[in-house]
Amino acid sequence: MIEKEILGCILKDNSLIGETVLKVKYFSRQEHQLVFQSMLKLASEGKAIDRVSLLAENYEYLSHFGGTDFIADLEAKGKVENFRTYEQQLIEDYKKRRIEEIVVNFLNSEKRDVQRMMEELRETDEIGIKEEKSAHDVLLELYNLPYIKKNETGVTSGLTDLDKIIGGFQRGSSYVLGGRPSMGKSAMMLKFALSAMQNNVVPVIFSLEMSKESLLKRWIATIGNINLFLTNNPYELTQRKKEAWQQAVNELSQKQFEIYDQPGQTIEFIRAKTRQAQKEYDNIIVFIDYLTLIKDNREYQSEHLRVSAISKELKNIAREYDVPVITLAQLSRILEQRSDKRPMLSDLRESGSIEEDADCVMFLYRDSYYNKDATDDNIEIIVAKHRNGPTGTVEVYYNKATGKIGDLSDY
Repeated sequence: MIEKEILGCILKDNSLIGETVLKVKYFSRQEHQLVFQSMLKLASEGKAIDRVSLLAENYEYLSHFGGTDFIADLEAKGKVENFRTYEQQLIEDYKKRRIEEIVVNFLNSEKRDVQRMMEELRETDEIGIKEEKSAHDVLLELYNLPYIKKNETGVTSGLTDLDKIIGGFQRGSSYVLGGRPSMGKSAMMLKFALSAMQNNVVPVIFSLEMSKESLLKRWIATIGNINLFLTNNPYELTQRKKEAWQQAVNELSQKQFEIYDQPGQTIEFIRAKTRQAQKEYDNIIVFIDYLTLIKDNREYQSEHLRVSAISKELKNIAREYDVPVITLAQLSRILEQRSDKRPMLSDLRESGSIEEDADCVMFLYRDSYYNKDATDDNIEIIVAKHRNGPTGTVEVYYNKATGKIGDLSDY
């Protein structure tokens, strides 16, 4: 039962009670209403919400439903990462019951006040919608803006010329980093994440393709200037490289970051872990590798609709938690048929929704991938869409052997 799932989630993560839009009346069963009301009371008093506190609040009543066993059953219910889904389902269930109640009351009433019924139906339809600031409220906030010094850049990418175009990764914005296989998407993501760490921003990486160990080895190779191929068997490294390996590990161990590499990650999982990280750390940046591997248990009539729904949810996560979200995306192989293989917006798989939802779309192009006579592995970063600024192309240094990326002027 969805009501038990919700109560179980709150028992597992007390902070959910302060974030939910649910009200006592949304629950259909009296015992669940009582438990939720007690949870609200405990939270308002700054007390822990657990088995002991709930039983202390309502032992006599809850004993009729099993007492300790009843609460223990709730504790076993629900997955925290699915809380938003449970919450929305409970709201929809309540709205259905409420609409039915309004219609029945109208039909049983002698006056049959149509205007009142329509107003009640409108109010019911708006249940669950968070209150937004009015335009006038926002206008008042803007009044003093000219006298407030603003941080002109977001989270730095670690690449000077790219930051000049995008201004760093901005809070509440959604970014897409696209490229064909072997163009350096993962290396670029790790470059951005490493730069964030070095500037006291915690990267939260959802890796749906590579394992946690593989990503960490790539960081070690980059920091220690070690050939990526040799990270598979570090025992064969020279003594100097073994020391560089351990120095890189020590450096990473002093940084804060999160990597989730579980298979079958869903939007609900990504949302829950983002919320958790935002609460734990002062400043975070989210990376997802990559978009079309995100699992969605809902049924869609087409892959386009599925990707569209996921794309919109990622944008919502960026705005809801006010964090930059950088999502990696594969590109259509159609571009391989063109003479100029530099990507365009139309090359994004299921491009319409991804392009529309993203605040900024960047593509990677490496000439050496197609031109064997190329003298370097440098990467072009093509800023193809930038909702709040200019577009353009920057060229950066790339060492394919170590995964190191940097400004050309530094090499």
